[in-house]
Amino acid sequence: MVEKLKSVFKTPKLRLVAKAFILALALYALPMWVAILLAYILYARHSTLFLNFLGSFISLFIVFSALKTTDTLSPILISIFIATLFYILLGVKNITFRHRLQAFFIFLAAIAFISLWGFFTGALSFILLAFIIFLTCRDALYSFTPSPNRSALLALVSAFVVTQLSWAIFYLNIPVFWSVIAVFLIFASIFHLIIQHLRGELFRSEAPFIAVAIVIATLAVMIMVAF
Repeated sequence: MVEKLKSVFKTPKLRLVAKAFILALALYALPMWVAILLAYILYARHSTLFLNFLGSFISLFIVFSALKTTDTLSPILISIFIATLFYILLGVKNITFRHRLQAFFIFLAAIAFISLWGFFTGALSFILLAFIIFLTCRDALYSFTPSPNRSALLALVSAFVVTQLSWAIFYLNIPVFWSVIAVFLIFASIFHLIIQHLRGELFRSEAPFIAVAIVIATLAVMIMVAF
């Protein structure tokens, strides 16, 4: 039985599942600082890409700390959500997934969406929202585009756009859900254009037209909801 278990956990993805499961239990049952320390140990082991995604790791646990202060989600759901994102992050960092770019974009989208939700519900400050968007965008641009030297500047621009747009919409008479959706879709469209541009694929696809259509549709919905 022991030998069978050892052979099963030789599979990289199953090892990641085991780590995520351990983290989920720790997040639910242990003090926050102990769980985060355990997550760091699991994250830091056996990888040469430790620094490439450290910002995303930090962002993940800023989000976790913010979610812990709210009463809208149960601790079990929060633990499962964070552990699932941790699984994706480890798979990208350890080069376990075949489609690493797509996997990281799922991670980035989830972090951005929940961060915006935290901002509009008051669980996350303006500064922390900017910090999270900057760190995760920087990791994406540094690791998945041919222009890593420009990653910090473009991530800073992305964070500035998101926070300024969020700040403006915050004072409009728009429900939280629609506010989050609006900022998220605009952010996703702009960031997708940045990625396409850096990879030299901007005008080889329909990305610009799709992004513009999404932005226009989002702004139209915002106006209708506000008035």
